[in-house]
Amino acid sequence: MINSSVFSSKKILLTGCLSVFTLAFPLSTLAQEVAQAKAKSAQNHSNYPASFFSQYQPQNAFDMIVRLPGFSFDRGDNARGFGGNAGNVLIDGARPTSKSGGLVGALQRIPAEQVERIEIIRGGVSAGDAAGQSVVANVIKRTDITSGTWALKFRRAPFGDPKPNIEAAINTNLGEWEAVADIDIGYGPNFRKAVINSYDKDNTLQESAYEERENLGRFSFTNGQISRDFELGKLTLNGRLGSDKWINDLSRNYYKLREIGENEPDYVWELEQVNRFRTGEFGVDWVQKRDDWKWHSLALGKIEDRKNKSISKTNERDITTNNSVYQSDSYESEYIVRNTYGYTGSSTFKPEFGVEVARNYLNTKQVYIENNQAAELSNATIQVTENRAEVFASFVYSYSEKLTIDGGLTAEFSQIEVEGDSENKQKFDFIKPRLSANYKLNNDMNLVVKAEHSVGQLNFSDFAASNSAEEDRNVSGNSKLKPEQSSDLSFTYDWNFSEKGSFKIEAMHKWRDDQLEEIILENGGQGLGNAGTSKLWGVDVSLNLPTDGFLDNGLLEVSYEHEDSEFYDKIIGRHRPTSGDVPHEVNVSFRQDMVEHKFAWGFRYWSEFEDTAYRVDEITSFEGNHRGLIFVETTYFDNYKVQLEVNSVNVAKYTRTREFYEGDRNGEYNGYEVSNRRREPEYKLSIWGTF
Repeated sequence: MINSSVFSSKKILLTGCLSVFTLAFPLSTLAQEVAQAKAKSAQNHSNYPASFFSQYQPQNAFDMIVRLPGFSFDRGDNARGFGGNAGNVLIDGARPTSKSGGLVGALQRIPAEQVERIEIIRGGVSAGDAAGQSVVANVIKRTDITSGTWALKFRRAPFGDPKPNIEAAINTNLGEWEAVADIDIGYGPNFRKAVINSYDKDNTLQESAYEERENLGRFSFTNGQISRDFELGKLTLNGRLGSDKWINDLSRNYYKLREIGENEPDYVWELEQVNRFRTGEFGVDWVQKRDDWKWHSLALGKIEDRKNKSISKTNERDITTNNSVYQSDSYESEYIVRNTYGYTGSSTFKPEFGVEVARNYLNTKQVYIENNQAAELSNATIQVTENRAEVFASFVYSYSEKLTIDGGLTAEFSQIEVEGDSENKQKFDFIKPRLSANYKLNNDMNLVVKAEHSVGQLNFSDFAASNSAEEDRNVSGNSKLKPEQSSDLSFTYDWNFSEKGSFKIEAMHKWRDDQLEEIILENGGQGLGNAGTSKLWGVDVSLNLPTDGFLDNGLLEVSYEHEDSEFYDKIIGRHRPTSGDVPHEVNVSFRQDMVEHKFAWGFRYWSEFEDTAYRVDEITSFEGNHRGLIFVETTYFDNYKVQLEVNSVNVAKYTRTREFYEGDRNGEYNGYEVSNRRREPEYKLSIWGTF
């Protein structure tokens, strides 16, 4: 049972202690540092030269990162703003300057031939880049060569034709400028079948349906970046353009009061969805060093345009008895300016100070027509504007050769204004402290303790209404949403017991306020809202185990995740888990590289899982069976790598169950619907090369 006063006391106590400590500690330590000469840094570095990865025939830097012994890649986030989205990989000691392409894209644009080495740094890097990460990989590039990679991939979904995908990237020098460019063009096919049965509260079959769903995505993205060293610093310009078109064709044959049979269906329901997306980004990055200090200035802008249309109709004996059209048009923009000033010398104390301002905007308009009559949608047309500023200070302090302390304090100020069908203006002020300690037990073992108060970001789309044709469900928008807040505490033990072997366990606990769950809104509709407080706790365990002696040059990777939560649900008047939790999940992967035969093989396994969403008038659970993927790979052909991959090799089976209630989940039980979905094996043939 959660007591709200106890919850608030714990959160205030944790936040207050962190705030005082992260302010007091740097100031007292800075005075000590001024009186000291430049001390030797106590970071623990491990170097992996490019030759270490040659046995895997990597095509780019990302292929190398995923083969690093005992390293768990963190791609970062794609939330609004720039500061809070860092992953745990740096390129030449700095974060990638672009945003929407992501860390994976930045690494894939670096050909393996251009990587000189990769450093693993434990115990803090700097106060800015990848701050808060206890283990960071730093990719060191060569700039004296021109190199490129290309890939040709074919994907085949069940009962379909192979669809191509072409990727290419090049790194070169244009005079005094270093240039990087890449392109990714292709298709993404998908297909599934399902049997859907609906039952009343007495478990009597009311209706059954056979469903076939075919998806086809068509995409095109290109990225470019140029950079040059000047006498005063380094200038980087980057840009990104992209678009995709996703088409979904779905049909269901319905049988009333009977199971699916060979007879003609009672009626047929068809859905056609077309989603279009276009994006553009441009950024300017300037880094200037003076003595042991670095000034980093960044400005970027991003726009996204989305147009979605769904057309559904019901045919009974070749006569259309019902039809509906849902259309959504939205335009989003984001503009960011960020400046930081930080110490990069060899002192044991490294502070950084900075400010970031951002403006985000969303304009969305939705129309829903049923049987040629316009239907009312709550908050169908809205404009959302957010102005946000962050002022922050952070530090890394190497207290000794064994202990490194990393902390920071951020003050966030924002205003969100909603206009259109619903009008509202909210102002938010948050203090976000962070503190972690990395203790090196010995050269192979690390213990990390981390405490942080964080603030989530709202999805502006939740301010507007939405429609799900597949579920025959409309959701109201809510212009009064507030961001979730979370006070987190975690403990991590990391043991690298051999060159490729490692063991890691992390335990965490989170206290959340303003938990986002579906609630009954003031207008009587159903939508996302701030529903109260919650607790979340869990443990993540990962093991990398070399199989030498049994299967030479093989590596078995096993991970287990357990998560549990507690939330007081006002609709039913008792506690339950929060929506979306996955209590248990196991992932297993294996790869063996037989270098002398230029051959590799492996597999990946995903365990059963279940997650549950609690809506106002229904409970929806989604379960998956044991699923597998296998691949074979050869480098027999010089300068080429060929891989055949089979996903869902054992047929992926998913079950979605919807339990319905009258009015809300505290009302009378009305019955349930079970959808048994199947995804047959999918094949992908990939050929990589370099130039």
